[in-house]
Amino acid sequence: MSKKILVIDDEELIIKSLTKLIEKSGYDVFVSKNGQDAIIMAEEDRFDLIISDIRMPGINGIEVVKGVYEIIEGRGLKKPPVIFITGYADKELEEQAKDLNPFDYIYKPFDITKLVERIKEVLGE
Repeated sequence: MSKKILVIDDEELIIKSLTKLIEKSGYDVFVSKNGQDAIIMAEEDRFDLIISDIRMPGINGIEVVKGVYEIIEGRGLKKPPVIFITGYADKELEEQAKDLNPFDYIYKPFDITKLVERIKEVLGE
């Protein structure tokens, strides 16, 4: 069975690029364009990896991942790894993100093929 990856980002170009390459690599991609929807998706499904932008309208990616992790921990399940992506070098947000022990923290613009390599690495493939 294919691994499920939740991509959370409000930028259409990033979503399209990531979805295309990740699916081409054999993974199932689920997309949320905002934090509220991502939390709802986490209540309804299990994901093997979360890739989240940090700065988004409404709830930022850090708060989204915290919310998702609360849901998962409440069910007694293992938290999926997270890769944060951001276009801003905000040290305070970076420190908050690192408190969640992400697998990686990547700055935009990034090489999508290298991101796919990191995805394969974190998913043990």
